[in-house]
Amino acid sequence: MNWYAAKLVFESELRENAQEARLCDESIRILIAESEDEARAEAAKVGKAAEHSYLNEMGETVWWRFREVVDVQDLCVSELTHGTEVFSRLFRQ
Repeated sequence: MNWYAAKLVFESELRENAQEARLCDESIRILIAESEDEARAEAAKVGKAAEHSYLNEMGETVWWRFREVVDVQDLCVSELTHGTEVFSRLFRQ
């Protein structure tokens, strides 16, 4: 079993403003799994379970819905310790 980092995207929805651009949240979650495929499936379960709604200050219902698993990365460790890197990305500026 290895640890994986999964990037999940959630999207808010406000019924009264369905046409308005939606607010999105990228969330990195850590999971333990036997393979990347299993980690991706588990990440989707975690995302679906995290969906929720609440009333905002205007009394409108705000829904946070799971949209997708964007990426899964094997952390290449079997045990997490202080300072363990949980996600990295290479890019140029």
